Amino acid sequence: LVAAFGSIASARSRLEELQSNYSQRLASLRDGLNQTLQRCGRPCDSVSLDGLAFSANFSMIPGVEQQLEALRDVSGSNIEADLE
Repeated sequence: LVAAFGSIASARSRLEELQSNYSQRLASLRDGLNQTLQRCGRPCDSVSLDGLAFSANFSMIPGVEQQLEALRDVSGSNIEADLE
């Protein structure tokens, strides 16, 4: 269980990092496309980049830090002695 929660926490952190990177890259691409459309002029007036968005939100994955800490506390305790 500790390994599973650790894996979730690690994956969540990595996904948030990737989300940030992709959002920055998408913004840069959008800027470049907008410049291209402006240079294109009138023939490109009807082109819209409104649908160009990164919609994943990995920060919605719940954190498991509290559960990990509780598991560490239980693992580090002498629960057998307490139960006797």
